[in-house]
Amino acid sequence: MDQVQVGVFLSDGGNQLTKILDYNAITEFVKKVAGVVFVARGSEFWRGQGLQTMVDAIREGKVNRVVVAETLPKLSEVKIANAIEDAGLNHYLMEFIDLKDHCASPHQKTPSEATEKAKAMLLGAIERAKLLEPLEKLEFPALKSSLVVGGGIAGMQTAIDLADFGFEVSLIEKEPFLGGLAAQAGRFFPTDDCAICIQSPSSDIKTITHTSRKCVYRSGFTEIPNLNILTNSRVVAVEGVPGNYKVTVEKTPRYVDEDKCVQCDLCTAVCPVEVPDEHNARLRTRKAIYINVPHVHPPTYVIDGSVCKFHDCAKCVDICPTKAVDLDQRSEKVTMSVGSIIVATGFKEFNSSAIKEYHYGEYPDVVTNLELARMIDGFGPTGGVVVRPSNMKPAKKIVMIQCVGSRDQRYKPYCSSICCMISIKHATLIKSAYPNSDITICYIDIRTTGREHEYYYEKAREMGIKFVKGRPTEILRDPEKGKLIVDVEDALLSRFLELEADLVVLAPAMIPADGAKKLAEIIGIETEEDGFFKEYNAKLRPTETKLKGVYIAGGATFPKDAPTTSLHAHSAAMKAVKFLHTGKIVKDQRTAVINEDYCGDCEFCPVTCPYGAITLEQKDGEHFVAKVSDLLCEGCGICVGTCPQNAIELRHCRTDQMQAQMKALMSINGTSKPLVLAICCSECGHAAVDSSGMAKMEYPANVRVMKVPCVGILQVHQFLDAFKAGAQGVMVVGCKIDGCHYEVGSQKTEKKVELTKILLKEYGVEPERLEMLNMVFIEGDKFAEAAQMMTERLEKLGSLQTFGGS
Repeated sequence: MDQVQVGVFLSDGGNQLTKILDYNAITEFVKKVAGVVFVARGSEFWRGQGLQTMVDAIREGKVNRVVVAETLPKLSEVKIANAIEDAGLNHYLMEFIDLKDHCASPHQKTPSEATEKAKAMLLGAIERAKLLEPLEKLEFPALKSSLVVGGGIAGMQTAIDLADFGFEVSLIEKEPFLGGLAAQAGRFFPTDDCAICIQSPSSDIKTITHTSRKCVYRSGFTEIPNLNILTNSRVVAVEGVPGNYKVTVEKTPRYVDEDKCVQCDLCTAVCPVEVPDEHNARLRTRKAIYINVPHVHPPTYVIDGSVCKFHDCAKCVDICPTKAVDLDQRSEKVTMSVGSIIVATGFKEFNSSAIKEYHYGEYPDVVTNLELARMIDGFGPTGGVVVRPSNMKPAKKIVMIQCVGSRDQRYKPYCSSICCMISIKHATLIKSAYPNSDITICYIDIRTTGREHEYYYEKAREMGIKFVKGRPTEILRDPEKGKLIVDVEDALLSRFLELEADLVVLAPAMIPADGAKKLAEIIGIETEEDGFFKEYNAKLRPTETKLKGVYIAGGATFPKDAPTTSLHAHSAAMKAVKFLHTGKIVKDQRTAVINEDYCGDCEFCPVTCPYGAITLEQKDGEHFVAKVSDLLCEGCGICVGTCPQNAIELRHCRTDQMQAQMKALMSINGTSKPLVLAICCSECGHAAVDSSGMAKMEYPANVRVMKVPCVGILQVHQFLDAFKAGAQGVMVVGCKIDGCHYEVGSQKTEKKVELTKILLKEYGVEPERLEMLNMVFIEGDKFAEAAQMMTERLEKLGSLQTFGGS
């Protein structure tokens, strides 16, 4: 290994910092530190002559480690890293510190103490830099192909976008036909046009015009050459890694050849089996061989294997003019290799029969929004006429009940977000067709948050639709009148009402689609407590999951209206394109590494890793050792902080590097106040320190900051080591528990801090010398306040003379 030659580059911000910090003293101090061979001082080093000085020193072989003290570290770090890479030095051999926001700005009133702190910061950076090692870029092959799971409007739109970008796409749907809920909804608010519309592909498909939207059957999307559509299919296994997933799909037989069927309908005419039609909300029957109307895709009949008599009947086989029916088809499994997976499985209605007081499933004239949608649809079971299922007579008085099962702690505590608009849509459609109909909507709160939604609501009121603020307590049946009675208290008028109705329509909570939890387990992604798929970050990465290469779209994450679903679909497709478009995945080797000689087969790390990056492999046919996937590892270090054998280290943040920096930071005081070590995560914790300096918030100069990737990397002994190194107090500053950038880092560290406090008490040391803080960027004031309070607390406690035999 070459001898370490450290170059230190001190920016004074155009002499701005010299008003507070003694740069002459700092420069002289740095020159005397062992291993430092080059020191330069200037206004800035991230551009111009300053950057050229650094580049020249590297190219001339004067330095092979770089320590930079800049006034704009976040901006300048990127530019300097690029420049030194071009000059021939691995950018991981560089250490940055911020003498402005971490030193000069918060300690303006104590310049001499600030100067001593600056020396400590530089010494810590130098000692760490001496131990830095180069890290290389890793490349992993990635297939330019995607699997989309779910054939509703989100899945179809995602598949179109991916195919338009030239990716090989497989779209699978568990039902016999595409369309999902949209195929049953008939119309979507607030435009009231067809629900089953999508954006047509931009691919060059003959005869297809590119207007704002297209019905699925005439959109041309099924004719995209690089799109493979599999209906009656489901995912049963997923193996492999991001960029190269091996997916096993089970295809249930259709029993009708898609290439031969001509939709003559002769088969349904002779089929003797009739069953309730689920597509039409069981409001009419269908045959064992059937096709949904209107057609979405495929335009081919299907046989329901659960009710068909097969060869005991076979009338459909005999009558089919093209010999399309094949009763001997069997399930088959198809294996495909894809680079990414997009989950677009949608949602469904909550089973309202669980709410006994509403008698759904018992009173035939109590229906749900989806069942009402099928009635309103001209292709539906009643030809567009809203009827009472009990006698099939037109319903003239209709009461709609909102939040059935939602916003209810007994069932689903969340608001499903689209139910109010669905009910208003149905009410206005009915009122437009039948002006004399009497419609009342019982609600808790009307929520119309989208564009034009409030106008839609006001339009409904103007049409004469009545709104009663209150949740009905029960639906009763008057046997004499043959009517339903809805008991409700009008909260605005403070009176009890008994609303007579021919038909009661429930607006159930929307819940995850069947099989969502099982699919999540198969793929290896998470679901929230409500059962919907969990986004990587609900605010900024709503279509990504924690697992690279797996994305989510539409109602799979939560109930959504059509515009939001479409937006999600486009986003998920673009995320997949960004991930795979080069045909390779490139990342830095900021990963964990296992010392197999120390690994004790305890299995802590595979369970702890939030990214599933660690597995156990058998060694010598007897013992197991941990193995880290460089592709999956995010470099957080939580596994390091968990390993009881100290068998894991991060390549970019090794234990010896942290130890050297810690000792250096604690070796210089320059103040009468007790030294405090603030160990901050590189994300929100360190950002809070940044913001306190940006805002020039004061806190004592005895507080020294050390940055780690995630506080989850810390072990109990490192808290104790800080005290041994001379710290009188230790602050651990991480992300919020429920907002940790590495999922569980703050949570696990909190437990380790509590354990350390117990040990400190056993050692005779006050536990309050150690404190865990959880912050975000905008809470710099809280960091400054906590630093001040810790200092005052330590001053009252007195000096910690010795610890652990030091």
